[in-house]
Amino acid sequence: MRARFQANPKNEFYSVTSGQEFGCSYTNESCLRDFDRTVGLSKQYDPKSFQPSEDNWVSIEPKKLAQINFEEAPERPLIPEIEPKDDNPLAPTLNVQGAFLNQVDTSARLRLQGTYPISPHALFGATVDLTTGNGFSDTEETGLSLNELYFTTSVPSYSNLRFVVGLMDLTSYFDRNSFAKDSTTHFFNPVFQTNPALAAAGIASRPGVLLNWNLTDNLEVRAAGFSSDRDLDDFAFDGFSSELAFRVGTAILRGTYLSARDAQKDGFQEIFSLNRGDNEFGPKSSDREEAYGINGELYIPALKMGLFGRYGWYENLDLDESGDTYSVGLNLLDLFMDDDRLGLGYGRQLSNDDLREDEGNKVPDVWELFYDVRVSPNVRAGVTLQGRDEFSDTILGVRVRADFDVSNLWD
Repeated sequence: MRARFQANPKNEFYSVTSGQEFGCSYTNESCLRDFDRTVGLSKQYDPKSFQPSEDNWVSIEPKKLAQINFEEAPERPLIPEIEPKDDNPLAPTLNVQGAFLNQVDTSARLRLQGTYPISPHALFGATVDLTTGNGFSDTEETGLSLNELYFTTSVPSYSNLRFVVGLMDLTSYFDRNSFAKDSTTHFFNPVFQTNPALAAAGIASRPGVLLNWNLTDNLEVRAAGFSSDRDLDDFAFDGFSSELAFRVGTAILRGTYLSARDAQKDGFQEIFSLNRGDNEFGPKSSDREEAYGINGELYIPALKMGLFGRYGWYENLDLDESGDTYSVGLNLLDLFMDDDRLGLGYGRQLSNDDLREDEGNKVPDVWELFYDVRVSPNVRAGVTLQGRDEFSDTILGVRVRADFDVSNLWD
């Protein structure tokens, strides 16, 4: 876990507070880079001597916003290292991730991710993907694509307030969850990743501006204005998203709201059969849509167990039709060996019950059991068993993920 640092004015020590409210508390996964760049001062700690719900004092120097690591190797869910890999807070980072995923269809992605600090309170960052297939919920496009190109800054005199501007992967900032988010480490099925209601309404890679404000250690507000369309030729500030995150101990509750145009012309499964008149069916790119999401998680340290639940509601305002989605489940950490993860969940995709029943379609639900383990310092592997659509389909899937820090190429 990354932890947030605040100076203790009485001495040279620093208070470490859990970063769990940002969705990265119990895993050292890709979202840690976003926790670093939006929350700022961060550090690793030893889980054997630190509990997520406590405040401890440790005699280690805090990192500035500029010092960000996307993926450390070797990686552990509760990061055992204490010393940073690089004492230079202005050191650029460059990381490569390769991922292979098979669940009915096969997908593969090569991701290059880098940051370039220009001061302790400002940096540039970018993410480039080369993707085949549609198995990665945080990558919309296939082929070679620019997923992120952004500038991040914090207010030097008030580090709790931070800004991001540019092309951002909004899935990294909104609807985070420590146990059901990352398609390369957590559940395979997208119903357990970004809330399907929010995803349908436009939580994806978008150009815009984001504000992150940590009001207290237990309360965070995040808001973004963005363009519903990724294409700069059609850029317009016509999308808005906000989120409130509240933490009590090892429990976190997030509430998210989003309004945007339906630039991707998507929605719940039955929306495409709706008759608009004049022989037109389904959504249009000019339609206005809204979505709400509730996201809760609870970690039980004594059992090394994480529980999660989501509910999402989506409406196409022009069609005046809506759908909802939900999911619940658990993760067990370090179950059979260090740094493994077993997950079990049940969820239902975004759907309109009345329209689905009228069409005679099956419930688009899924049961998933997955197991993910580190097989080497840089490689993880996982398997999944899924029962979909009222158990009418049974899916067996596999994935492999490899991460490499190539920051020395900056030298």
